[in-house]
Amino acid sequence: MERVKFGVIGLKGIGMTHIEAIRKCESAELVAVCDIVEELAKNVGGKYGVRWFTDYREMTALKDLDAVCICTPHFLHHPMTLDALDEDKHVLVEKPMAITVREADEMIKKAKVRGLKLGVAFTYRTSPALRNAKSMIEKGELGKLLRATLEVANYRTQLYYEESPWRKNWKTSGAGVLINQTIHHLDVMYWFLGKPKRAAGFIDTKLHDIEVEDLASAALIFENNCHATVQVSLVDSPQFERMVVSGTRGKIISDFGSQLKVGVSEPDVETHIRTSKEPWSRPSTSWREVTVQGSGGHSEIIRDFAEAVKYGREPLVSGEDGIWSLEMVNAIVLSNFTGKVVDIPVDREIYDRLMDKLKSGLKLI
Repeated sequence: MERVKFGVIGLKGIGMTHIEAIRKCESAELVAVCDIVEELAKNVGGKYGVRWFTDYREMTALKDLDAVCICTPHFLHHPMTLDALDEDKHVLVEKPMAITVREADEMIKKAKVRGLKLGVAFTYRTSPALRNAKSMIEKGELGKLLRATLEVANYRTQLYYEESPWRKNWKTSGAGVLINQTIHHLDVMYWFLGKPKRAAGFIDTKLHDIEVEDLASAALIFENNCHATVQVSLVDSPQFERMVVSGTRGKIISDFGSQLKVGVSEPDVETHIRTSKEPWSRPSTSWREVTVQGSGGHSEIIRDFAEAVKYGREPLVSGEDGIWSLEMVNAIVLSNFTGKVVDIPVDREIYDRLMDKLKSGLKLI
């Protein structure tokens, strides 16, 4: 195989980003595009000189197509992925990979049975700064991980939802700020801390005329017994994003940009707590700012996925890897409606019953 031949499904918004990334990638070639809006599909196909379709099933049936990028509203990710896999096409799906973890399970299982690659486009994994932070954690520079905090203070107008009404509803979006914006950050939290095992959450709709949440708070515990808190919203101005990861030897503060603030304690806090002769003393802490230049994003995601297909290896974020952020989203939503701490992995039957009620009109109070 020389170049991996891609088709893109969904041409409004992020789909065009996938197209540009494919065109820049030496290992990839754009051969087809698809959108239910005929004029859009025709115009994009004509612009890039490729075949265009309004029915994705016709596109995925092409014999000279190797892989598809699914860039449609959330509720279509699951059925489109299964159909593409049935046509023996590798699939790179936009985040979230699905609305429910049961749907994600089915996608993962089918890809494995058919021997195909399933990747999730979590672009934050390509950030040079976050990769540097991940390396520090893996090397033990923070010591034993103790806690983390995530705060995502974002903002959207009502028009954001009116222009794409599918974002408003449980049936078509699956959740609000948690699944649409914060799932990137939750993926980073899983990447840094490991698998979550319990969650307690609260969600609310504060200022938007939508079914789903525009504000959420949660507490999580991970398998390594690291504690984490999450607060996210779409009602904050000015906006900011921040994650703090603290361990026995120090901490990392990230704004999800190009800079990290790194603090190192001497001695480590575990040693200091046990050996200090002063009740109010603290270990000395040195701070440094680390700036990591470089780019990542969808160009890196496409390059990686094309090479995964070409060389038979796993993509940067496989289906098995990408499901864990969705586990957290589903767990937080379930905890809100049950008023209980929820074990992760989430009980699939219980969550499906809740989602059926939400799709039928169960309201956030």
